[in-house]
Amino acid sequence: MAYAAEGAQGKARVAVFPIAGEAAESMRERTGFSLRAKLDRSGSYDVVDGPRMQDLLTENNTSVTLASTAPQVRELAKQVDAEIALWGELSGEKLQMRILDLRIPEAQVQQIERAVKEPTDLRFAVEQVLESIQGMGAFEHPVEQQVWDDDLSRRLWKDGPDLLANGGFSTAGKWTGIYQSELYPVPLQDQMPPEDKVAIVRKAGEDGSGALVLHLSKYCAENNGLAALSDPIRIRPERRYRLSYKYKSDGPRVFVFVKGYTLYAGPTGKMMQREIYRRQAPVLKGTDNKWVTIVDDFNPQHVTLPVQELRVDFYTYLNPGTVVFDDAVLKEVGAQTRKGKDDAIKPVATRPTNAK
Repeated sequence: MAYAAEGAQGKARVAVFPIAGEAAESMRERTGFSLRAKLDRSGSYDVVDGPRMQDLLTENNTSVTLASTAPQVRELAKQVDAEIALWGELSGEKLQMRILDLRIPEAQVQQIERAVKEPTDLRFAVEQVLESIQGMGAFEHPVEQQVWDDDLSRRLWKDGPDLLANGGFSTAGKWTGIYQSELYPVPLQDQMPPEDKVAIVRKAGEDGSGALVLHLSKYCAENNGLAALSDPIRIRPERRYRLSYKYKSDGPRVFVFVKGYTLYAGPTGKMMQREIYRRQAPVLKGTDNKWVTIVDDFNPQHVTLPVQELRVDFYTYLNPGTVVFDDAVLKEVGAQTRKGKDDAIKPVATRPTNAK
């Protein structure tokens, strides 16, 4: 079937409307972000940003749900010059999406339903929705090999400089605690943190040694979760990096991300971060308070922009309790082993990504 004329610079403009439904707002925001991010990273689409889409609904004093008709959506899409519109709902364990491709003469609305029983299902559900757009290729996933072990990487891992500040958790600072919209420098203390707080806790009998502790209440675990985000780490282009850490959990599920940023001058001239890369380490369950060590390689890259800085994000939710991290190390270990995009899941949108 032939396409109509494409948008500016040869890229079709896509409008992803805010996701409606009965699911938690954080999950609906995450779904919308994931749809936009994956479209943007493909390099083939001009994606209307989330705030502009929210403003569009406000300006028209309306909302878009599964009950919205194709003419209603088409009229709104025209206001942002979009040729493709996506809208839908996330409720219970089901993502229901609609796609209207105005590049196609006499286009009909496509209806897509996918199960989302676990947070990790969201990536695949979103990709299956986007693969329904004509012209969108199949999504690739990273090689399952977590560590590319060779002579050079072993030597660099042994002798190279550790790029992660305070990964041994011996002092206060260099990490930001995050809970909902609350951001604060992680303190150093002798006692365990109260619920829904992050702290570096000194180990008894070990001078200067501590560990990073996240303490989740039931409400926190079942909603936004809790996180500790490292300070920015300047990196070199086209290089591979290796992250190692150990953790123990008495129940909470652990999600560890490495986020990549490019820097740009904001409206005031101040340099700001834009997140353009995200790599998820293996999803980790509770360990019955036994230490587990994780080692993972990753290749920071973007289709068109340079990844200039990294941050390590220790994030946990789903079950209440405590998670303890220690001995976190990040080193450069050679040239990149994979060209393309390492896969990723966007965490809850209510957790700010511009912590300083």
